Amino acid sequence: MIVVRDLIKQYKNKFALYNVNLHIRPGEFVFLVGSSGAGKSTLMKMLYLEERPTRGSVLVGGINIGNLAPNKIPNLRRCMGIVFQDYKLLQNHTVYDNIAYVIRTMGVSSREIEARVYGALKVVGLEDKYKSKPCELSGGEQQRVSIARAIVNGPPLLIADEPTGNLDPKNSMEVMQILEQVNQRGITILVSTHDHAIVNHFRKRVITLEKGQIVRDVQAGTYD
Repeated sequence: MIVVRDLIKQYKNKFALYNVNLHIRPGEFVFLVGSSGAGKSTLMKMLYLEERPTRGSVLVGGINIGNLAPNKIPNLRRCMGIVFQDYKLLQNHTVYDNIAYVIRTMGVSSREIEARVYGALKVVGLEDKYKSKPCELSGGEQQRVSIARAIVNGPPLLIADEPTGNLDPKNSMEVMQILEQVNQRGITILVSTHDHAIVNHFRKRVITLEKGQIVRDVQAGTYD
């Protein structure tokens, strides 16, 4: 699913990532951990081409995405779900429209859009909030909407960059339980986080970054 080989990302005289090698298999659930500035977000941005490698290669689904032309990037992003710390919802649109937006540009019928949106809302437990706007929801609910948006197209891969960073412990746990359920549907999940409690609770594969390098990679691991 994801293969990273000899990846280097350099900003002027500073290495954000250095000689990173990584293989994530289809269907895995992986935590990416490390202190602030360790390179977690930079690596995540490489996967959806917010950033490009200085050297090395990043393959997603067998495609070397570092070589993709700019006009191909939207197609890449349609093949993955992306969840951000700050939700990135359209504040003046309803929950339904925030989720439907992803697939309206794909030539899907209105009936199919409706079925997919309600299916995604059912997964995150927000079927009754489809008419609400983001400002009417709690932070936890907004993040659940962003997860619904990420899975509505049935992607093989979901990337979540600090998805619980703005949430309290209760909502953080609920969001992670939803991501675990999504993973059980066969979707590969990669979560960057600094939340020790979550990582220690779920006991998934844990990859630790330190100063731009992978220093630890364990199955059923903990944060430390």
